[in-house]
Amino acid sequence: MENYVTGNGIKKEILSNGAVFIHKHNCEIPVVSTLIFLKMGSVNDVPKLSGVANLTQTVIIKGTKTRTSQQIALEIESLGGTIGSGVSSDYAEISCSVGKQSFEKSIEILSDIFKNPTFPEEEIKKEKMNIVASIISRKDSIHSVASDYLYPELYKGHPYGRLDIGTISSIKKISRKDLINYWEKFYGVDEKNSNLIFVVCGDIEYDTAKGIVEKYFDNLRKINLPVLNLKKPVVKEKILSKKYHFKQGYLMYGYLASELSKEVLKDYLATKILNSYLGGGMSGILFQILREENSLCYETNSIYPTKLLSGHFIIYIGVDAERINLAKEKIDEIIKNLKSKKMFTEKDLEETKLKIKGRFLLDHQTSLRQGWYLGFWEIMGLGYDFDGKYINNLYDTSLED
Repeated sequence: MENYVTGNGIKKEILSNGAVFIHKHNCEIPVVSTLIFLKMGSVNDVPKLSGVANLTQTVIIKGTKTRTSQQIALEIESLGGTIGSGVSSDYAEISCSVGKQSFEKSIEILSDIFKNPTFPEEEIKKEKMNIVASIISRKDSIHSVASDYLYPELYKGHPYGRLDIGTISSIKKISRKDLINYWEKFYGVDEKNSNLIFVVCGDIEYDTAKGIVEKYFDNLRKINLPVLNLKKPVVKEKILSKKYHFKQGYLMYGYLASELSKEVLKDYLATKILNSYLGGGMSGILFQILREENSLCYETNSIYPTKLLSGHFIIYIGVDAERINLAKEKIDEIIKNLKSKKMFTEKDLEETKLKIKGRFLLDHQTSLRQGWYLGFWEIMGLGYDFDGKYINNLYDTSLED
């Protein structure tokens, strides 16, 4: 068998159709989850059609040559299952979870969706209305307004500065033909780039799962994945301010940070730990100092989402408008104390690692999430087996790092 890899009860193989196949046998619950990962995300959108990847993924499960949107929903429901699709900046996914006895039927449905979508005009119209409503509603959230002001400045000229869902103007321009063109460009197999990954996780044997996937996903179209030539964003220190209709104030610190790659893995893990120490909910140092000790805010946190091309690290605080300057003083003091090593001790480091480990393990409780992590690490370039190494790598991170 070509490119056959096994470890920790997980197996990986290149299928006869050229796609990557990852399997994890979990017999604890009689459920099987299937995920299809594509190396395609909003980063591939051209500016005038911003949001086309998201719309394609939304509508792709809304109708095929043999099934309407309602028929797909009813069939999955009759199996006692769930189906979903989504897109991020760097990848897209389609997932389905069913009882083990319905696995083959679920794969047949997924195959029909993947290979024979019709992108019905009526469904496109409905989803475009929903997306536009979602974009408009962002104006009612001070966090969203602040984010939508910050990110284009942080990622000037880079696709990461755009919303995954697009703009009202771009959504109105997207046609059914655009969705079909996008599907033709990305929903196939590029054997050189390993752009298509199937993950099956649950109560089903490897050979059975592989055979059924190959049966229904044969004769996939061969594609040439478009090459992205994007320069890394560069940002100069600046202060941005904007008046809005909110009575509250909002303060955000935006930093460019490490992307997810083998070359800067140590930096990535160290920043994950720093993010959990500063943010991470009520136990985070921002919450403890800014809210509990100083009663400054109604919300504060930090975020460090995993990105493939260039990461970002954000500290934010929601505060009374007249106390913005005081909040800035306190955050500046926290940052200064971190850099001068006046806070974040070895004890803090170990406690933060334990917190991350606990949340990571809790998020692996279902077959769907276990399968998702395997596909996520694989599509992001570290390999599915990094899921079993993540915590150990995290614990190898030092205070100096």
